[in-house]
Amino acid sequence: MQNTRKNDFIKIGICIPFFVKKMYLCGGRKTFTAMKELPIGIQTFDKIINKDMVYVDKTELIFNLVKLNYVFLSRPRRFGKSLLISTLQAYFEGKKDLFKGCKIENLETQWEQYPVVTLSFASCKSNDLEVIVRHVSIELSKEEFKYGLADKVETSKDKDAPDINFNDRFKNIIESAYQQTGKQVVLLIDEYDALMLNTITDLKVQDAVRVHMNNLFSPIKDLDPKLKFVFITGITKLSQMSIFSTLNNLSDISLDSRYCTLCGFTEKEVRTELKPYVEAFAEKLKCSFDDAITRLKQRYDGYKFSDEDEGVFNPYSLLRALDSKVFKNYWVETATPSSLISLLRQGKSVKINELEDIYMSSGRFDTPIERVTDIVPFLYQSGYLSIKSYDPDFDQYVIGFPNREVRYGFSESLIKNYIEEDIGFNNDIFRRSVVTAIKEDNPEILLQHLQDFLCKIPYPNDAANTPEWYYQNLLYAILATCGLNVQTEIRTSDGRIDFVLFSPKSIFLFEFKLNKTAQEALSQIDEKDYAQKFSFEDRKIWKIGVNFSSEKRTVNEWKIENPQI
Repeated sequence: MQNTRKNDFIKIGICIPFFVKKMYLCGGRKTFTAMKELPIGIQTFDKIINKDMVYVDKTELIFNLVKLNYVFLSRPRRFGKSLLISTLQAYFEGKKDLFKGCKIENLETQWEQYPVVTLSFASCKSNDLEVIVRHVSIELSKEEFKYGLADKVETSKDKDAPDINFNDRFKNIIESAYQQTGKQVVLLIDEYDALMLNTITDLKVQDAVRVHMNNLFSPIKDLDPKLKFVFITGITKLSQMSIFSTLNNLSDISLDSRYCTLCGFTEKEVRTELKPYVEAFAEKLKCSFDDAITRLKQRYDGYKFSDEDEGVFNPYSLLRALDSKVFKNYWVETATPSSLISLLRQGKSVKINELEDIYMSSGRFDTPIERVTDIVPFLYQSGYLSIKSYDPDFDQYVIGFPNREVRYGFSESLIKNYIEEDIGFNNDIFRRSVVTAIKEDNPEILLQHLQDFLCKIPYPNDAANTPEWYYQNLLYAILATCGLNVQTEIRTSDGRIDFVLFSPKSIFLFEFKLNKTAQEALSQIDEKDYAQKFSFEDRKIWKIGVNFSSEKRTVNEWKIENPQI
């Protein structure tokens, strides 16, 4: 018996290096528990399973999904679309062992193996037509190599111009896979629209890319008898592009409540399958488990993809936060499309106050973005806005910012729109000064810093006709990127408050005027009794009237009323 125990101890000791060992609270006591590695940035299903990483089980939804034939799913970047594609590939390749312990293990009884053709355009970030064409050619050559249609896989370093007769090459791949295996082919296309979005501000190049993509996928309809299942992901709604216009049997599940949690984590999944990681984070934050959940929800939750679903966390940001135990804006640092900044700079203006509660019909989700005239659908598809509610009687959705991380990210984009060059400020020092002024309850110092900052910003040439909301947007963007809790156009019984800044100790009510007086702005706060809305708060209420000058291009005057306790 003693020898057995000794051997067991030795085995455990050997195994320890292969696990990530972390300590967390359990029943009020600190215990050492083996915790699996979180799959940060891992988009390959078999790698997650083989390395025994955390996998939040979505296979029951996948089991129902594959009963369809042609499927399209739209989700923002870094929401797990590529992992979903990889999981589908493993399923159709019959890799039953990878799904051991997953829900689908008890649901699927056949586990047939099918040939799988996978094309991904997610990694191409260029807007150069030659690079884009090369990327498509490389994707095709990988599949051609699998079925003996090419001697080698083409690489980006190949000097010869690629064969751009894409439709013939694509058709040959599907037909060869079908003939060589005797089974229908599964086609998986990841981020079909990435190449189009890369060229959204260069219409000439975009038109050329569209021609190539139409050419590539034109055989799909005729290949229907040889296709078992087709799954397409993207950021934009599929009806916005004519690439798959011939697929009239395509099921768009982007707003389907049955599949709304296919990408992202529900609160229930976070509380159960990610429980030890939340507990470890709670210990780091010195707060309870429920408080940690609340703080994570405020930062990374709030995405809804149908009128019925419970909403999901951004999976990338949540996993990064649980891994590092630090609140940061992980998604916006990596997923903000450069095309958004380009669109803003091209004059696709947007008012911050209009993004809080936008009423839109289902048809507006399908507004074409190839020639952007309405930036709101683009913001929704990019992940900056999310569904908040739905009224079926009027087919009206209400959409807005899903969480604090996204508010911050959009503010960063606005700042980059307004400030295109070095304005001679140390941003870190400026932000620290602004935060310090708020912590010390000193709006006078805050406004002095803002005045100095605004003087340095290059305003539009037609500054005399710049509307008031332009300055409101700019002020919002500046304060939000400083990490402050700001909201615009808050409704009251007698109007809307232009701007409210919240701190632990105080609430700052701002009313703005353009080319008038600060006293007029301050008087409006009193006349409409804006402070009454916050009378239940156990915080000081500051009233601040601000006047912008289009001539001086900054805040030229302000008045501050002593706070009410």
